[in-house]
Amino acid sequence: MATGSVYSGVVSYLGELFLTARRPNTTLKLLGGMQNMSIQKTSAKEFPIGVFYDLRAPSQPANLEGANAPAAQYRTLTQATNVIQIFQEGVNMTYLAASDNTVSGVVPIPQAKQQGEVINPRSEEWQVMRALETVAQDANYSFLNGAYANPADPTSTALKTRGILTAIATNYIDKSADVAPTVAQYKAYVELATKTLTATTGYNPDDTWVIQAGADQFNNIQAAYEGKTTPPYDREVAGLKLRQIYTRFGILNLALDPDMPADKFAILNYGVMGIVGLEVPNKGYLFEEPLAKTGSTDKTQIYGQLGVDHGPEFMHALLKVPTGLLY
Repeated sequence: MATGSVYSGVVSYLGELFLTARRPNTTLKLLGGMQNMSIQKTSAKEFPIGVFYDLRAPSQPANLEGANAPAAQYRTLTQATNVIQIFQEGVNMTYLAASDNTVSGVVPIPQAKQQGEVINPRSEEWQVMRALETVAQDANYSFLNGAYANPADPTSTALKTRGILTAIATNYIDKSADVAPTVAQYKAYVELATKTLTATTGYNPDDTWVIQAGADQFNNIQAAYEGKTTPPYDREVAGLKLRQIYTRFGILNLALDPDMPADKFAILNYGVMGIVGLEVPNKGYLFEEPLAKTGSTDKTQIYGQLGVDHGPEFMHALLKVPTGLLY
């Protein structure tokens, strides 16, 4: 097996999930980075996101001296939940594949292999790391865009975790009908999303607030703020380079994530989010284990049970805008 953390006879790869990626996997890294690569543990496939209640609108009381207590108001609780989902990849390695170091049809020099200069893409270790890379990109996409499914029978219908974007309802703003928005209009979009989120939550932006966008919208946000405020600068969070922009309500981080829809950008509060794992007894949350051997082929699987705690949905904002570049 490839090198990893040994966990009761299997190899655990939870840490490598955050480190292995051909894609940036921004959402995954920020979720892990903000939580110091820790994982929130659950003991069931469904887990709570939060418990909520409502109060009446604020007003100035007019209570009389000596009066009886006003009629009691019964306040009910509601709970939001999400589920984990299964990530599973198979790795098969034949004896010949493990022995043959040919790379793209080119036969390596034997002594180069002895000096450790050749990476064999057909080796088990290399294939396992690519399987982990696949899990990482699928987790990033699912934690951001996942469509919720909590079937009664997960053996016939798959569990699916609800993604952060899918959860947002309170602070959803639709500006997609605007035709060819200008730079000034686009800056107004960002300010509107920030104002809406600030008014809803009662908080000003802090270091955990991130504007997340795909390539086009990332470009448009940058274009909208060039020359308008103090020039943006870079900072590093969870191994990612983040830009910072100065809105009227405070400083926001700006992150590029290719898994964001082309017609949306979001303001996400990573301070209220985390990754949730359902542990497989004596194995872990994400691990590699051998499968039944057949003939001259070694078989293993990567398996994990993970979901996203996206926090209260009103702690984030999502804005739908026209697609395309401003310039």
